[in-house]
Formats: sequence, structure tokens, C-alpha cells
Amino acid sequence: MLKVMRESFEHLKWILIVIVAIFILFIFAQWGGGGGDSSQAPSTSYAARVNGQTISLRQYERALYYTQKNYEQMTRQNITEAMMDTMGLKKQVMDSLVDEALMLQQAKKLHLAATPDEVRRRILELPAFNPDGKFIGWDLYNRYVTGTLGFGSPAEFESDLAREITRGKMESALVNSIVISPKAAAEEYRRVTENSRIHFVLYPSTKMIASVTVTPAEVDAFYKKNIARYSHAEQRDVKYLIADLARIRGMMNPSDTELRARYDATRENWKSGESVRADHILVKLAQTATPAEDAAAKSKAQGLLNQLRGGADFATLAKKSSDDPGSATRGGDLGFLTREQLVPEFANPAFSLPIGQLSDLVKTSYGYHIIKVVEKRPAGYKPFEDVKDQIRSQIVEQNGKDQAREAITRARALMDQKKPTSPEQFTAFANDKVSSNDTQWFSKSDPIAGLGHNPVLAGWAFAAKQGDVGDVIGTQRGPAIPYLLAIRPAGISPLAEIRDRVELDAKMDRARDLARDTMARAMPAPTIDALAAKLGLTGGDATVTSAGTINGINGDTQALADAALAAKPGELKGPVLVGDGAVAFQVIDQHKVDQKMLDENKSAYTDSLRQREAQTLRAVLLERLRKSSKIDVNNSLIQPKSTQPAV
Repeated sequence: MLKVMRESFEHLKWILIVIVAIFILFIFAQWGGGGGDSSQAPSTSYAARVNGQTISLRQYERALYYTQKNYEQMTRQNITEAMMDTMGLKKQVMDSLVDEALMLQQAKKLHLAATPDEVRRRILELPAFNPDGKFIGWDLYNRYVTGTLGFGSPAEFESDLAREITRGKMESALVNSIVISPKAAAEEYRRVTENSRIHFVLYPSTKMIASVTVTPAEVDAFYKKNIARYSHAEQRDVKYLIADLARIRGMMNPSDTELRARYDATRENWKSGESVRADHILVKLAQTATPAEDAAAKSKAQGLLNQLRGGADFATLAKKSSDDPGSATRGGDLGFLTREQLVPEFANPAFSLPIGQLSDLVKTSYGYHIIKVVEKRPAGYKPFEDVKDQIRSQIVEQNGKDQAREAITRARALMDQKKPTSPEQFTAFANDKVSSNDTQWFSKSDPIAGLGHNPVLAGWAFAAKQGDVGDVIGTQRGPAIPYLLAIRPAGISPLAEIRDRVELDAKMDRARDLARDTMARAMPAPTIDALAAKLGLTGGDATVTSAGTINGINGDTQALADAALAAKPGELKGPVLVGDGAVAFQVIDQHKVDQKMLDENKSAYTDSLRQREAQTLRAVLLERLRKSSKIDVNNSLIQPKSTQPAV
């Protein structure tokens, strides 16, 4: 069917972070730089200063360039400026460089800095300088370093090599400071290895929530009983002015004259090859299907084709029987498509069939299709009426971005002149295109109310002082200017602030108990499917480990995981409370760890735990170092280009 590929970066988030971290580890050895007093670099050519040590603009740009290229190689796609902004790539590179500088400074304090002898020994160990185990000589070494490797001098290369050795010593010190007991290693191995495959039925608490009421006194009591649930980390409250793109776009209504003018000016963009409008019915077939499954799908498709040839209405049958939900609701209509938009197996019959005629069964990677051609169009220009809405969207989108950028830039320029010193003065800069908002309290890793996850804004908020006004920051709603309203240390959120949330939690807690009681009354039952039938529900299957989530079940599943790993195959167990209701289950299959397996894997899991704990220790150390250090970041480098004020 349609060859549509939608790019999505959210699922690559953690891959990206690992790439950045690994790459920055070696960036010094590739490019040099990273030392010296801040007075040696002009203010226009620095990326950051960490306790007086300069991270140069050249170093940052090259780190970003190579990280981008490394990511392109892994994902096999070009990474544009806009994509880097969306992924927060610039800030991640900057943060990694700052962390690198902090760790090197700390290593020096701990007397872990590389010595000249260690650098010399490393040079004599590197294969490039020691083919066949013999050093190439200092003359060839100098030429190789300044030529092939591109360093300014051997001293620059050796300085970077010293930093690499220092980093390795610091990382080794962190790892070696961690002690892992044999019991902890065994528990970790069991945690990630043991599993149970279960057949289960979930009675959701949402089925009971409508019948639950709680009094104000009960909300108060629930809050006091579960007060730890409402603890929070250090928080910030930010006021912000935003040029809301949706709001600005809503003010726009391009006239037909404007649309026609844009159509005429961009006519070449609307060229179209020969196209066909086709209806189809799909019987889906997985690419991994067995011969028996293939035969069953083909038989079903042939039955549908026989009905059509016998006079059945195509649209009615498509709505009822097609496995393509996108077109089934339209009676199988796919709209006009060019040959390039279709896979060849579908395109060939679609473009060769006479109008109104049914195809034989057509097999593609999606399954079996029945095709009926409704209309054909020769190559040419798409009619204005067909692309009118698309042109309107383009104009509104582009003009909306332009107006948002202009409006927020004007507001920021006025602030530079008048310098607001209070929240009231800050919000006074709002106008018909720039509105004032408040994030409410949020922690550093929390989604921000109204803005979602925004690492750039959160990073600024947790580095700024109360009353600071930030530069323009890109958000999913449009460019914004932040003002740090308040700072709150870690603690417990007061009930008055979160009463609605606590009330909902109290209701859900009561609803879960009711779901458990309802399921308990339906038991015992011979099987999970029999129990599900009693409750008017459908059973499901899942693999349960003590380490992860369980597909199909939300919220806290630890009690279910423990019960599933403790149960014997075939036993019907439950009800067990989970985050969104009550569950009964039967273990279908189970994988347990024996002593032999523990003995064989103890060393590997000890090392795995030690590495993981060392990463945590490193993160804690960096957080402490950041709080006690003087860090000056050139924010203009990491600010999204699309929201930077015009110069």
C-alpha cells in the first residue's frame, strides 16, 4: 500500500544520549583545545567557562559536528539544524563538555592527572606509532601527529592524550570505589533473568470510579496517610511570555486571492504524475506468516472477491471486512495516488485495470488486496481546488512562525530597554500576540505544565537566580521568554495546592479495592478465560519479570511480578492489586535461575552492577560539582535558531 514513512525521534532519545556521552569522551583526542585561562579567548569565541577554564567555540562546534555525523551514520539520515533543535542535541553536547571539564578538574585535585611518564608509555603502546612492536621514531611520530592526525603540534596531541588518560583514571577510581556483595550480584542476575509467562485478566478500576465518592475529610486523611507520595524534588516556578503559534495561526484566514497567488507562484510544486483513484479491501497477512496462515488469509480474500463478483456492494463490504482501518471507514477509498506512492505489486494492477473493474487477488507485503479503479487522471498540474487547503496550511504555518518570531523579538527588545524587575513588570509586556503564562511548580526532570518536557527551559530555570529574565527559548507551542518567579527546596507539596490530585488518588484507591472485591466474588474459576467470561472481560498474555513493566497493565505492577514469579505453572492466582485495577492470572511457563547459572554469571553481573553504581556515583559527583562551580555557558550557541532574536 502507501509507502509513507514518518520520522520520529522520541524513541531514539536514549540512543542519542549514549552517542553524545561516548563521543564527548574522545572529542579532546580528536580536536585538541579545552584548557587555558578565560583571558586567552575573546568573549565572542568561547562556548563555556568552567571555573575559569575555557571551552572554546572551536571545540564546541567540532564536538557538535562530529556528534551530528556519528548520529547520521547510525540512523542513516541527514540531521538538519531543526532536527538538532528538536532533539536538544546542542545542549547535550554543551553539557557533556562542561561535565568533562569538571571531571578533569576534580581528577587533578585528587592527584589523578596523567604524568609525563604515563603519556610516554601510552604513546609507545599505540599501534599507529608501533607497527610490528617497534616505535617508528620521533621524527615520523611528529609528522604523523601534525599531518595525518591534524594537530598543531606534538605537544597539543600529548596534552589531549594526557586528558584521555586522566579521564580513564578518574572513571577507574569511581568503579573501584564500589563494592558489590555476592548476594547483590545474585539478586541482580535473578532480577533481569527470571520470568514468568502468564495468561491474565484485568478488572480495571475505571469500571468502578463512577460509583466512588470521597468526602473532604477522607481526602485529608488519605493525604496524611500517603504523604510520602506527594514529596517533590527541588522545584522552580517560571512565568513566561509566549508567542503561541496556535493562537496566532487562529487569527489568520488567507483569502482565496492570496491562495490563488501562492498557487500560481509555486505552480511547479504542484506537478503530478499520472494518478489513479482506487478502492481496495485488505486481508492483512504478517510477513512472518506460516504457509497455513497465508492459505487462510488467501481463502478469506477469495471469499470476499466472490461476494463482490456476485453483486455485493464494494463500500459496504470494505467497511465490514477490510483490515485497512484508514480506508475501510471510507468504503475502501484510497483517494488519488501516483505510481510512486504505491508499492509495485499494487501499482501495476491499479494502473492497468479499466475503470470500474475488479482485480484478481493482489498480494503485497501487507497481505491480500482486492482493487477497484474508480477514476484516472493523466500527468499534469494538480487542480487549485485539490491543493487549496494544503496551500492555506502552508501560508498559515509560515506566516504564523514569522509573526511569532517577530512578536517575541520585539517583546525581548523592549525588555532590554526597560529591564523588568518584578513579575508584574514582566507580564506587562504581553499583547495580542504574546500571552503571559505560569508553569506552576516543576522539578528538573518533570514535564512542564502547558509546555511538556523542555530540557532547555528546565536547564535555564535551575541555573538562573530568582528574578532573572532569560533569552528566547523554543517550546512546542512557540518561542517564549522565561522569568524565574520562585525557587522551592525539596519537600512535601501542601494539600491545598494539590487537593484535586489527592482527591482523584483517593477515588482510584477506593475503586481498586472495589475492583478487587468484584473479582474475588467471581472466583474460584477453572481457568482465566472462564473467569474473564464471568466478568464480561477478555484475557491477555504477558511476560513478567521483576525488572520491568508488564504489557497491558499500567501503574505499579511489583506485587503482580512477585506473585507471578512465586506461583507454580497452572495455578490460578489473584486478585492482585496493580496500578489500574485488580488482576487474576495463571502461569503458562516459567524460567528460573539455578545455582549453576548463578555461579557461571556471578562475575559478569558483579561487573555490571559495579558499572551501574559507578554511573550513579558519577552523576551525584557532577551534580555537586556543578552546584559548587562557576559555570558560564554561551547560551546563544544552544538556543534553537528558529527562536533566536534577529540581529
